[in-house]
Amino acid sequence: MQNSKREIAISNRYLYYYANLLKRIYGFVIRNERGNDERYTGRLDEAPVLSPLPAEMIPPKDMAARLPGTPVRDEIVLFRFRKRLLLGTCQGVLPRNISEIAVLSEDDRRLRFHRTNLVYLSGISSRDVPLKAHAATVHALSREIDLKDVWELAVESDTALSLPEIADLFYNGDADATQWMALYLHLHHACAYFRPRASNVYSPYAVDQVSFRRRRDSRRKDRDEEREEVIHAMQNEAESIAVHTLTPRQQTYLEQIRQYALWGRESQHARQAQALLAEICENKKNRQKSAVELLIKKKVWDRNENLDLLRAEVPIAFSEDALRQAETLAPAVGYRKKQKVFVIHLPDTDIALSFRRTLFRGPEFGVHIPDIAALIPKDSAIDRDAAERGARIPFPDHPIPMLPPRIVHDLGDFQQARPALSIFWRANREGRLKDFCIAQTTAISKADLSPESVDQALGDPAHPQHRAIQFFSQLTARLREKRQIALRDLEKDEPQNAAYRIARESRLLAGVAVGRWCDNKGIPAIYETRDPIENADAIRQISHPVVRRHELHRHTPNIGLSTMPDRHRGYGISHYCPIAQPLTRYADLVMQRQIDHHLQTEQVLYSVDDLDTLRYRMWETQGMIDGLVYRHTRNLVLQSWENQLGREFRAVVLHLKTRGVLVELLDHPFKTVIYPGYPVAVGDEIDLRLTGIDRWKGWAHFTMSHQASAVSF
Repeated sequence: MQNSKREIAISNRYLYYYANLLKRIYGFVIRNERGNDERYTGRLDEAPVLSPLPAEMIPPKDMAARLPGTPVRDEIVLFRFRKRLLLGTCQGVLPRNISEIAVLSEDDRRLRFHRTNLVYLSGISSRDVPLKAHAATVHALSREIDLKDVWELAVESDTALSLPEIADLFYNGDADATQWMALYLHLHHACAYFRPRASNVYSPYAVDQVSFRRRRDSRRKDRDEEREEVIHAMQNEAESIAVHTLTPRQQTYLEQIRQYALWGRESQHARQAQALLAEICENKKNRQKSAVELLIKKKVWDRNENLDLLRAEVPIAFSEDALRQAETLAPAVGYRKKQKVFVIHLPDTDIALSFRRTLFRGPEFGVHIPDIAALIPKDSAIDRDAAERGARIPFPDHPIPMLPPRIVHDLGDFQQARPALSIFWRANREGRLKDFCIAQTTAISKADLSPESVDQALGDPAHPQHRAIQFFSQLTARLREKRQIALRDLEKDEPQNAAYRIARESRLLAGVAVGRWCDNKGIPAIYETRDPIENADAIRQISHPVVRRHELHRHTPNIGLSTMPDRHRGYGISHYCPIAQPLTRYADLVMQRQIDHHLQTEQVLYSVDDLDTLRYRMWETQGMIDGLVYRHTRNLVLQSWENQLGREFRAVVLHLKTRGVLVELLDHPFKTVIYPGYPVAVGDEIDLRLTGIDRWKGWAHFTMSHQASAVSF
């Protein structure tokens, strides 16, 4: 390879100054004259460039006799395509009325370009020298070129140079086709000393411009080195990717791949990530899936990483300020009235109740909710973290809490004296409700009951909580019957255990009481509403319970949130303001804080506009959480089936589609579309065999008797 950094000979310097002097005086440039014994090797545009050609690269006679400016088949040419300079092999020359040339480029693309974009004809046939090998030689030589000495001459005389003049000064003699193309590529792509102008003339940059461009090129070189290092680390399976060992730019590359793995082409730097992945993972069609597999292989993500959770940008860990503040919280119970309660422990949430039978009047009872708002100040670090989450995410394997663990497992239960927001009712001797009041109390637990203990207390007159549980059971039955008469619709997921029924009706009763209290006092509140279920009579007549549940879910309208009281058709009540779950829903926590503030100051803390903003956000948050839980549950089911191919399942037909039928497995929460080979009806139970799983797409493939069925949805 030609040494590109040798100094310009003294004779060439003299000839250069002499030529420029004559150019100024006589108006022409002295050009080197070649002898007739030198052979033609290449042309730049329409001006022929002559230089000696090695014997093994002498073109055939038909190639030497071609017309000027027209390449022959298999000749290596340099051309412009979409503002890029590429090398390619000529595949054909189209007629003059089309004026296009077809080539096979160095990056294996079949391109067509106009004749005016043809830059250089090398005279070298790809049959003698492979295109890729020749292109690699040209690019390597181009990167080694340094025109500093030539630039110094041009700057001293303040003269623009043509390409042949730069070649003569730099190479100190004749240049072959490879050197010409390398020099042309360098001048147009990487030269920090000359600016290309028309007709292959190049003006020297000023000294300060060269200094700036060299610093820029140095930064580009550093960037390319960092990029190559990241690509090498990603390709090398034995090398780990530790974030603290990466430079800031390399961390940016890693983040671009991470963003592309999550959002694909919708990510902000999708093109840069695709270019990186094309170099790291060759011959991969699905770049997004390749990015996920790459991050798992490099241990940036776990094999079972919840990508939906990352896409939703839900924070998993609490901030250090929130955790520190949670450790310093202390329940303030000194000024509140003490109230003895018994707690019913349920898997999802607990509920505290109180009961007292007076001598001359009817019974009095209360529903007590942990007063979390009294512990968490507004706009505190804990409150900001809870607002960002919006609600607890009930994943089957690892639920994500809304509040720090100390509040959920310590300050939020009634194992010790804890502040509570209490709703008290008075009833007549027949157990009919008369009136209610809301107060801040200190709840002290005197009994803890499990669902089994509630059933035992209900059937054992000697149990200490028998009278209380019996009263709540009777009250629950009357409340549910009244709701059903008002609703005239189906009850969804009716609990069978007495503890669940008591807890459910008590929460609904508390929500209605709080909603009416806020409406009567003009306090802004968030009410939960729902439209009536459509086709309830038809759904009621469905015999199969799984199909009935499916149709009920299809026809049940979504829950709505409003700042105006309206009817909740799903529960058969009105003025329902949910407040019983401040540990798991941020809207309940806000309403609890609103009531506490009004009880203390008789003023409102949140305006209607504040609650409107909150309810819109809570509506979006709840939809996002429902989608996260559904997809994660489905992924867990697919994960549990990975080693169970060939397993038999029982399924029921839910719906007949235009193509295929929708079925649901009887023992798993999984629905899929199959294509049976015989007619089936809604409610029929069929046998399926698991034949394949695609966790990336969320598909499970099943087959059934006499006919293969395919995809799940």
